[in-house]
Amino acid sequence: MLSAALWGCYSRGAGLPELWKLLDEHKAMSPMHARLALAQRLHTQVRHFAARADALPEWKDAAQIGDPLRLMALWPQLPIVTRKDLQTRFKAEDTQKRFGIKGIVSRTGGSTGEPTAYLHDEAMLRTTTAARSYCRLKAGWRPGMATIAVWGSERDVGSANSLRNRIAGRLRNEWIVGGYRLDKGTVDRVVELIEKKKPVAIYGFTSMLEYVAREILERRICISKGAVVAAWNGGEMLSGRQEELFELAFGTPLLNLYGSRELSAMAYQPKGERQLVPLRPFLYVEIVNEFGRPVSAGESGRLVWTSTVCQGTPFLRYECGDLGSFDKGGVDESGIRRISELQGRSAGLIEINGKTINGLFWNHLFKDYPEVEQFQVAVKGDRELELRLKGEPFSESREQRLRLILRELAGDTTIQLKWVDQLTRSRQGKLEQVLREQ
Repeated sequence: MLSAALWGCYSRGAGLPELWKLLDEHKAMSPMHARLALAQRLHTQVRHFAARADALPEWKDAAQIGDPLRLMALWPQLPIVTRKDLQTRFKAEDTQKRFGIKGIVSRTGGSTGEPTAYLHDEAMLRTTTAARSYCRLKAGWRPGMATIAVWGSERDVGSANSLRNRIAGRLRNEWIVGGYRLDKGTVDRVVELIEKKKPVAIYGFTSMLEYVAREILERRICISKGAVVAAWNGGEMLSGRQEELFELAFGTPLLNLYGSRELSAMAYQPKGERQLVPLRPFLYVEIVNEFGRPVSAGESGRLVWTSTVCQGTPFLRYECGDLGSFDKGGVDESGIRRISELQGRSAGLIEINGKTINGLFWNHLFKDYPEVEQFQVAVKGDRELELRLKGEPFSESREQRLRLILRELAGDTTIQLKWVDQLTRSRQGKLEQVLREQ
């Protein structure tokens, strides 16, 4: 198949097989050797960032430690970097210009309500590609296999429909089904592609895949046995009920692929297992309590990640905004090897103007509005939404532009814009994207 041959040429040219091999080798290491390998990578990162003019004082002190293992033992004492730090002290565009870093500045969708710019250098860009494809391989995907994505905001899907992107998508054998407006046509398109391109892999936002699966079951649509051979989610949590619905509809398990825009794929669920495997040694994960101290097995805490690759934005003990836990069998002297449970980022669906809109629509919308530091969508009854925004108020022209988009989306549904100093957080301290209020 042409797409498989092209993918093979690309992956070898980009050095992806070597990175896949590194992931497999680290996973097989003894705890002692894994700890040493991670300690050396953390040591390299601290020394790199300590030499930059924007370094935190604690990084400079840590860089003086000669023994990587001693540094790793002291690692939990280093400051936690937050999205606020990325928005203020480590601004991506400024970092790129100031230090002449070759790479790409991108912006998160703000799944925790805090859209943030970040800088990936060339090594990080290659590694993120390797990480994403590695997780797909572990889910049962193979290069060149037809892949259906129930994904993308209207803007994202629109850009994917440009001639250039359509050609690239066809060569990769990837097919995007817009999932922000879910209806009978969405389901019909997914079923049509499955039958036409089988065997296929499917991925998408969890709630979108749940909607399609539920419709297939309610409409008693029969998916050919073996037509869907691999499936994974993205962007949201995955519940047991969603897994059950998907497997009933498609005949294959829906696996959990956990990631973010700024760190790419972060952990994956192997077939036949319940827990998530972090992508070590590219990433080092910690789980800490509200005071920043490591939690015990079975205790819920804040996920803190360190990229041992990226030398653009300093993802050193970076708090991504999610919650999770590990059990006793998921940790050893090298750190956390398995995440037993994730407890963050479940966007769900919102009914607006007779349309089913995925909550993550707002993430993609506010990527284009850097004035918004944080946002929250409050659903009030059946006919009113309140967008609570924290940041720099819009100019008149910018607000008019936003209201035009909202009017097209919501029709006569009342949508209020409200600038606030603080947003409501959950009891665990998580900034929830969508609130439902009476």
